[in-house]
Amino acid sequence: MYFDKDLCLFNLKVNTQKQLFEEMDKMLLDNGCVKDTFLDGITQREAKYPTGILFEGTGFAIPHTDSKHVIQSQICFASLNKPILFHDMTDMKKTISVELVFMLAMSQPHEQVETLQNLMMLFQDKKSVQELKKCKSIEKFNEILNYMNIE
Repeated sequence: MYFDKDLCLFNLKVNTQKQLFEEMDKMLLDNGCVKDTFLDGITQREAKYPTGILFEGTGFAIPHTDSKHVIQSQICFASLNKPILFHDMTDMKKTISVELVFMLAMSQPHEQVETLQNLMMLFQDKKSVQELKKCKSIEKFNEILNYMNIE
């Protein structure tokens, strides 16, 4: 997959989706993965097409935007020290308390489908999800991804 730059924020302290997006955008921007339009793209897309999803009692979010805002495909991961609210991707009227965030920056539109499929498999693995919640290092994060055969 697209985790080769080790863009991870563990136990991130944010209170709002805006703060979260700014932190993750900064990491992607600083690593040359996205254009300076990425944050606006993510924010606008999330408002129209929310990405919160609940699996086995854990809230995930998969914010992403159009490939025109991306230089190099990459995924930025964040575990949150306390959940923040996202709207449910299947019902905008519902909210989900999100703990784990995978921000996708895909330079090619077709890359999102395969990436989303791989992430859904990860979300369904209870052991890996529990490990991600506790994870505090790049090494452990990579170990979890390797266990799930995610590159």
